[in-house]
Amino acid sequence: MTQTKTPPTERIKKVIDELHHQTDCDAYRLKIDPEKKTTIFCSKIGGLPYWDLSKPYPTDTKGENLLLLAQINFDEAEIDADSPLPQTGLLQFFVADDDIAGADFDCPHEQTNFRVVYHAQVDETTTEEQIREKGIPDMPAEDSYGFPVMEEAALQIKKQNCAMTISHYAFDSVIANIIQEVCGESVEPEGWYSFFTKAEREYFFSHYETDGHWMLGYPFFTQQDPRWGCADLQKYDTLLFQLDSDGIGKKDYVLWGDCGVGNFFIPLENLKKKDFSHVLYSWDCC
Repeated sequence: MTQTKTPPTERIKKVIDELHHQTDCDAYRLKIDPEKKTTIFCSKIGGLPYWDLSKPYPTDTKGENLLLLAQINFDEAEIDADSPLPQTGLLQFFVADDDIAGADFDCPHEQTNFRVVYHAQVDETTTEEQIREKGIPDMPAEDSYGFPVMEEAALQIKKQNCAMTISHYAFDSVIANIIQEVCGESVEPEGWYSFFTKAEREYFFSHYETDGHWMLGYPFFTQQDPRWGCADLQKYDTLLFQLDSDGIGKKDYVLWGDCGVGNFFIPLENLKKKDFSHVLYSWDCC
């Protein structure tokens, strides 16, 4: 006998509609494209990065060259003119080849063992050979076990609308206010989950995506938003880049620890000014 699903209640549909109304924003979804050939100029994860040969390459506290986690070519990305993201240039994310992928969980905003670099202009005459001659690495050391990118791959970038996720540090307060507005009932922020029935919760969680690779939008965590309860870190209010664990078929492309996720946050005003000197970087896993 086929079991029919319980239809959603009107109140949970109204809550979801209001959540979208209050928090929807334009973001950019990134997807791995294993079929596209990579270059030093394309949007991609891992591999040999583009680099301005007139500048010193970023290193960690031990003087070791950082590895390219990902780079975004905005000339290819078709970013909307009103987006806070750059319209042109190349944005790169570098991390150390250590057992915690360059993170500092006590001071996640200190760019010591990670670096975010923006190239306003790209010299397309630069060759792979010139990059390699500078000693710039394209893969982790043979004994490495902390670098999350398992294989270089190109990225596709497409605009996608999204709503606030349960992972966001402000979600509990937002959803509690929506319940008050829509349902006329007062709940404590930490008690909103038990306000709904099991069937309502299942319907709720089936109606928005929380994982994957993103620029802008709302973050996903396997543990807790590092900005939770920390006013100093809440100024990093914009999701600059999220790279999730990802595999296609039997091949792993990204793996943060035990299937975790990495996030980079930036103050919105800094992003608008293309100032990437103040970025919060953290990752977690199950």
